[in-house]
Amino acid sequence: MILRATRTVMLGLSILPMLAAASVAEPSSEAAERFTMSPVDGGFLRLDKQTGAVSMCAKSGNEWACKSVEDQTGSAPGDKLSRLQSENHDLKARVKELEDMIESRPPGPPPPPGPLADAPSPDGKVQLPTDEEVDQALDYISRVYKKIRDHVRDLDKPLPPDEHAAPPPPPPPAPPAAAPAPKGSL
Repeated sequence: MILRATRTVMLGLSILPMLAAASVAEPSSEAAERFTMSPVDGGFLRLDKQTGAVSMCAKSGNEWACKSVEDQTGSAPGDKLSRLQSENHDLKARVKELEDMIESRPPGPPPPPGPLADAPSPDGKVQLPTDEEVDQALDYISRVYKKIRDHVRDLDKPLPPDEHAAPPPPPPPAPPAAAPAPKGSL
């Protein structure tokens, strides 16, 4: 009986931490994705991934408090944001200027079609290459293929003997043949 009670108490004590961990409220997924916490001496640094703001979170009395950390890089996020907004405005103005310049240009003759040109013609249809252009392209490819083939054949030929190389050493002399043993001897 005592053994059964002890087992029940041990089981209860082993399950208690799991129940306590499950009952702790998890932060919302939005907050968990927005902030990153890094342990440092005296607390935690909290990075806001949306704004880039960094805060130092430390225990103050019985509560945790987070205070903003000043940017030591020399430029505040507001300065960088205003610089990027100004640059974006300048770029948009330049794009608008270039678009107006293209629209105001008088239409000229279309560029001459090159081999395999796929630029749309003035009527909006794609111009395919002529038979003559296809033949020219195939002739060019054929010439390139033949040159490569000839180079590969040259590489497969045996090398001529090197005139400056030493001649191969003569083969070693054959050992003298043993004389046949006289008859009747062992």
